[in-house]
Amino acid sequence: MLRVMDLKKNYGARESVKGISFDAQVHEVVGLLGPNGAGKSTIMRMLAGYLAPTAGDIQLGGMRMAERPQDVKRLIGYLPEIPPLYPYLTVLEHLQFVCSLRDIRPKDTRNECDRVCAMLNISHVSERAIGHLSKGYRQRVGFAAALIGDPKLLILDEPTVGLDPQQVIEIRGLIQTLSENMTVLISSHILSEISGICSRLLFLFDGKLLADGDINTITDSYQKNPVTTVSVRGEHEVTMQTMLVCAQEQNIAILETHSENEHTHFTLDAPKETPVQEIVFRAFAPKYPRLVLTQLHTRIPSLEDIFLEITTNTARPGEGMDA
Repeated sequence: MLRVMDLKKNYGARESVKGISFDAQVHEVVGLLGPNGAGKSTIMRMLAGYLAPTAGDIQLGGMRMAERPQDVKRLIGYLPEIPPLYPYLTVLEHLQFVCSLRDIRPKDTRNECDRVCAMLNISHVSERAIGHLSKGYRQRVGFAAALIGDPKLLILDEPTVGLDPQQVIEIRGLIQTLSENMTVLISSHILSEISGICSRLLFLFDGKLLADGDINTITDSYQKNPVTTVSVRGEHEVTMQTMLVCAQEQNIAILETHSENEHTHFTLDAPKETPVQEIVFRAFAPKYPRLVLTQLHTRIPSLEDIFLEITTNTARPGEGMDA
């Protein structure tokens, strides 16, 4: 459905987007992740036809943006981070105006406005001036405008900004429903939110595509070993000897250890498949009550951890990462 090939954008001598390529199909919800300045919004503006690329090609529905811009734009719905709204218009007036821009026939305009208002649950404020609405409602009006004309590619730049938790849940459900008949491209700084919506992730940094895949693939490719923290109350020397024997026999690395009052604390590292908690428990259980496990916790790296690992490695001088 969507094909992006070697997309670049320069501002004078500065390269903002450095040769991005990817495809996206119907039914996919694709998340763009990256820190400020990674190129997310610039890419979205180019895909929406708001910004001309310096080089590269954008195709949608088999049509090239460079050759048939108007036909391609008819297939796109775009919600920028700050929706372009007229505060003195009512919600209905604004949506009617957008319908006229999208070449919706006058006789179909009211039905189309009612349809998108119902989808975003804003029918009850359709006669109110946009300038009198809360930030969350204004965001939903912008979302409704992006859905006018039933686009085949929906581009959402930070779509849940300003929404309360219940509204965020509603928008997530709506995006999942919409993806049944269209391609959805979404950016967000809230990584946990992305993981709950997207079927696929693109990790961007400094205008480059660092990783592309579904959440499980990226997690398996970049995830570090889980880290286990252990605290033991009891004799320090016996505790240390027990842990050293356990670690040596089971290929567990002791990353850190320190003592505090009657407790000895450990930070352990082992391959993902190693049942560290079970191994440690079996090592110390026979020594109860002389030694007492007071903490045994394994932390699985989150999507945020993986994102930081990818971008941090890339930012280090002399180091890089293949996409």
